[in-house]
Amino acid sequence: MNDHAVHDDIEIPVKNGAVRATRHEPTDESPQPVVLIYTPYHKDDLSDTRSDPMVSYLVRAGFEVVIADAVGTGASDGLVEQPFTEAEGLHGSAVVEWLANRPWSNGRVGVIGKSYPGTTALEIAAQNPDGLAAIVPIHAPAAIYDAYFDGGALASLRTCGQWAPNFEYLPLQPPVNRDVSGWAERWADRLDSLKYREPFLFQYLAHLEKDEYWAEKDVAVEKISVPTLGVGGYRDAFGGGTVDYSDRIDAPTEVILGPWRHTMPEQGEAARIDFLGEVESWFDHHLREGDEREPNPEICYWTERPDEENYHSGEWRTLESWPVAEDHTVDFDFGPDGLSTDVSTPDSTTDRWHVDYSVGTASIGFEIPGGTDLDTTPDDDRSLTYETGPLDGAFELTGSGEVHLELIPDGPAQLVAVRIVDVGPDGTGQLVTHGVRRCELAGKIDPLGTPGAATEPLTPGEPHDVGVSLRPTSHVFEPGHTLRVAVSGAFFPYVSPPDGSAGFSLRTAGCECRLPGRFHSESPTFEDRYSFDPPQDIYSEPESPSWQTAVSHTDDTVTVSLSRAYSQQLSEATFDYKTETTASVERETLSTETIDRQTTTTLSFPTETITSRVDSSVSRSFATVQYTAERDGTVFYRERKRTAVNR
Repeated sequence: MNDHAVHDDIEIPVKNGAVRATRHEPTDESPQPVVLIYTPYHKDDLSDTRSDPMVSYLVRAGFEVVIADAVGTGASDGLVEQPFTEAEGLHGSAVVEWLANRPWSNGRVGVIGKSYPGTTALEIAAQNPDGLAAIVPIHAPAAIYDAYFDGGALASLRTCGQWAPNFEYLPLQPPVNRDVSGWAERWADRLDSLKYREPFLFQYLAHLEKDEYWAEKDVAVEKISVPTLGVGGYRDAFGGGTVDYSDRIDAPTEVILGPWRHTMPEQGEAARIDFLGEVESWFDHHLREGDEREPNPEICYWTERPDEENYHSGEWRTLESWPVAEDHTVDFDFGPDGLSTDVSTPDSTTDRWHVDYSVGTASIGFEIPGGTDLDTTPDDDRSLTYETGPLDGAFELTGSGEVHLELIPDGPAQLVAVRIVDVGPDGTGQLVTHGVRRCELAGKIDPLGTPGAATEPLTPGEPHDVGVSLRPTSHVFEPGHTLRVAVSGAFFPYVSPPDGSAGFSLRTAGCECRLPGRFHSESPTFEDRYSFDPPQDIYSEPESPSWQTAVSHTDDTVTVSLSRAYSQQLSEATFDYKTETTASVERETLSTETIDRQTTTTLSFPTETITSRVDSSVSRSFATVQYTAERDGTVFYRERKRTAVNR
């Protein structure tokens, strides 16, 4: 229950419609700064912002907090035709300017959001609306193609099995607040429009390379002129994007990088901080007159230092700029004896990767919200691996590295996946960072704001130079540990190989791993340490998903299954949510790869129950989406859509 006044579904005019928002009012009746969350994730059910600890915290801190359903979603008008468009920034800007002119506002607005709402914060800021004073994007992509096509390869589990299907069940649900005039008509109009809208999943599968469809979605962050506090996670899909966009913003910018998955910094497995206290201080300084704040370093980042007692141990440190492969690198050459930093030319070998499209199931913990890291050994055993051997001292990796490979493909296309692994004295492997590349994309895959490389078929049997960028991280390989580089042609079900991808060989004389970092003679002590206040523990512990990997001993099919379910009491109804995702592939037959997702939500009102269900399936040849909506067990909406897939 809220201890402050809540104003439901205030109507905010925007071009061609209206945005509806919930205003959380602080007890101080004088004009206060406003914090906006502009979200496509339904403020009243899926997001359930009435029970969001961040909302209550900021209201108690004296901020007006407004959560607005983006145009085409939730209680607002219309239906979203495409995700990540400039219109989102324009509509959100109109909301900011409207809020800045309310009598209860002091004229300054900040925008905050995690994931897609973090991207809308960037989109709004790129429009520079009057009244906007600061933003806080959390785990937010700005380069949209890269967010769903890692290295040009379809991020299958994330895109087909988790994210894109979300935007198909949301329109089936009625607005939760039925006290607002016209709610039934808006819902009926949305269902009618949904019949003709191309599913986001189909849109993505129709644009496998970066073309104009994707180029138009890149956020022009170089236009942002307000202070920005960016948050990213090493194990989050968009962590690399946080580093990239923050470097392009021409305004005071601070970055916090932790070892988190797609979760709030107060809820991660490790490195939990008083993030809400940081947000309060940030907005106090930028949204209130005369409130001074000692600026944090430009980049605060967590260095992982796992040991036998504490897998999640580490420490906070600071930097002025993020290291990349061109800066302060240690170059590891591949050879018959493993990895070497010897400047002499190593002997060359040609090593063979034999097809196993299921490699990756032990290394995908970073891709599972609420997941954890697994021992990577089962994947490493089915990859080409190159190692340093046990280290006499320590090696510190801090930055974004890269790997150069001389690859001889069997087919006209090739996925290549590289994993950097910390092998402990007991032989278990921990994924440190990774990168993937769709090799037949010649040139720059994801240039900002413009189309990228087109496909150029590879010549089977001929050597090709391939560069693979690695995700940002900071990690210490302690004395006695081994640094391993694992190379494979699969990373299932994280990414999906292109048609024609098969086995390959590596010529080690042309392979090199470049890692920003340095050797230490012993376990290092860092002088650039930093500290945050501990978390306030106002968030509940995130629920762990049901997550299983199974192998059929009949046809050698490997299946990864994920499921999640919860029930939430809303202000007007009970909301039940359940998802199941299943990805499978035969080890040696890429054509068998499939990924299925089922999402079922139920809104139980005092007078009736509305159940929506979306079933989606993606194979190598087709994609289907089926929509079903029921009222008290009787179907009143059903639609099935199917499209051919050419991968």
